[in-house]
Amino acid sequence: MQTNTRSVVRAKASKVRLEDVAERLGISVSTVSRSLAGHPAISSETRSAVQAVAAELGYRMPSQGRSTRKSATKLIGVVVGALHNRFMTLLLTHLHDALQEFDYQITLMIDPMNDSENLLAFRPLIDGYLDGMIFATATLDSPVVAEMQRRGIPLVLVVRSVDDVRVDTVEVDNVHAGALAAEHLYQLGHRRIGLVMGSQNTSTSRDRVKGALQWLEAAGVAPASVPLIYCDYTSEAGYSSAIAMLSDQNRVTGIVAGNDTIALGVLEAAKRQSIAVPQQLSIIGFDDMPLAGSPLVGLTSIRQPVEAMARTAARRLVERIRAGGMGAPVHDVLPIQLVRRDTTGPLSGN
Repeated sequence: MQTNTRSVVRAKASKVRLEDVAERLGISVSTVSRSLAGHPAISSETRSAVQAVAAELGYRMPSQGRSTRKSATKLIGVVVGALHNRFMTLLLTHLHDALQEFDYQITLMIDPMNDSENLLAFRPLIDGYLDGMIFATATLDSPVVAEMQRRGIPLVLVVRSVDDVRVDTVEVDNVHAGALAAEHLYQLGHRRIGLVMGSQNTSTSRDRVKGALQWLEAAGVAPASVPLIYCDYTSEAGYSSAIAMLSDQNRVTGIVAGNDTIALGVLEAAKRQSIAVPQQLSIIGFDDMPLAGSPLVGLTSIRQPVEAMARTAARRLVERIRAGGMGAPVHDVLPIQLVRRDTTGPLSGN
């Protein structure tokens, strides 16, 4: 009889899963896995709690799943899609400085990370060396963000957000930003307003379009009458998109650009078409990068607090690392500011 009882106990123990330990503690499966693997990003308190519950339930971790890594590297991976945007280089500079104050260094990973296969190339770096990651250019359809979270990698999104993934995020209210841009042009007397946005699969483009169209509709401008073009976040894409939009017989008198880099292309297109700015066409961008304030450009722009975003993202990541994955994700929404310069104004004769 005793033999049968022991057999039942062993059978039950062999069926204990990571999910059982996670459910008992109210934490993620990835945190349990990393705790049992001895990952340095997990706090000693969390690790002890996980080990105690695992022992109580009889969970046995497969030997091939154990990590041999014993100490933190103090190295953070920062993922960006490209570096042609001056806003991104400023963000990286502030991230470096902020993380350095916490005694962390960064390694730059230039890859859109919108394909799960890309993860294979970076997996040795991510699993073996990084204490955490910051995604600066996440796309809405990126499977990698969710995969990083499932793997228990301390992670923070900055600038953009991803739907249906519970992860720390630092951004501005892009719906409000789009509405503010549209309102600015409307109050100057513009009724034919076009949108030249960035990539369609980003939260920034989606939310700025949403905010602009909602505000204009409330003001009596039908969303269907608002020309909308999605393009890359480059001046070349802004130029070609604006050429197409300005070729319309009933052309727009105001353009909201997806960022300042796109806006520079729109300005060039207006110049090539001999359209006076702002007398015949008003242009507003986003980011307020340093060049926007140059007397040669004088671009009206929606300012994002790039340094505050970087410092907030760095602080959230360090907090997440120290907490060992415990706690609910935090969504920081930072303020924006309309900076009016020379590229927006009332129509000539208004």
